[in-house]
Amino acid sequence: MLTLLLLSLLWGSAFLMNDYVVEGFEPFTVVAGRLAIAGLALSTVLLMTGRSLPARSNWALLVVIAVVNNVAPFTLITWAQQHIESSLAATLIATMPLITFVIAAAMGAEAPTPEKGAGVVVGFIGAAVLIGPSLDDVTSSSALGELAVVAASLCYALGTIISREWLRGEPVALAWGQIAIGAVVAAPLALLFEGVPDGGAPASAWTALAGLGLFSSAAAYILFFSLIQRMPATNVAIVSYLIPVVATLLGWLVLGEDIGLSLLLGLALIVGGMMAVNGSARAWLTRAPRSEAPAAGG
Repeated sequence: MLTLLLLSLLWGSAFLMNDYVVEGFEPFTVVAGRLAIAGLALSTVLLMTGRSLPARSNWALLVVIAVVNNVAPFTLITWAQQHIESSLAATLIATMPLITFVIAAAMGAEAPTPEKGAGVVVGFIGAAVLIGPSLDDVTSSSALGELAVVAASLCYALGTIISREWLRGEPVALAWGQIAIGAVVAAPLALLFEGVPDGGAPASAWTALAGLGLFSSAAAYILFFSLIQRMPATNVAIVSYLIPVVATLLGWLVLGEDIGLSLLLGLALIVGGMMAVNGSARAWLTRAPRSEAPAAGG
């Protein structure tokens, strides 16, 4: 449980750091720099601990995961946060477990039930509450930003299922392989579409970029791969319960973002849907009454 909480903190704070990093860099440059920093950090860990590189049989799969779990979603979210607030982006990313279940059920890897089906519907209603007002003009920057985040959720769902179903190996080596390949893919895209950074970015953008690489990528993916091999994909996706909460609180405390009624309602519906999909709702509703012994603490 502590590992899930830490992973939620690492990924939830990424939305705050994205808000700073887009002030100094373009999206592909952010992704290339983030993955390069993370790759160097993990290379150091591999060398210092004497770990081997990923098995040759994993490399083709790591290429796929690097694209769908790193390059594509990182780029989509970074671009989106040029147009929407960090708390909204994080809340929309919370649709990932719902999409994960839909894909896993279609593959036969998850058993659909009425409860889970209802959870998917409720969760997507929550997403509609958030996105709906912007769809009056689907070409607006805010609407496109929101849809980009939902597309990123789809990418993360695919990456989670692929990792769970087919990828096996030592967590640090797998994290290094995914991130190193992602950096190799993202770097030429950054140079092609955005050119060489001029170095004039503010210090806050450089600091945020380092944080994204070291904490929200390198450290987070070591934890992610250690969890994904021990839990079902939808259970690991429980981190998405806390990611929007962390991001919303940080956005409010640090960036002064408004926590409006639509955000709270959308978040509540999405989290409720996730709980139903993961079976948490039934567990809470059917929990046996506590004994009459006094509670610990005070």
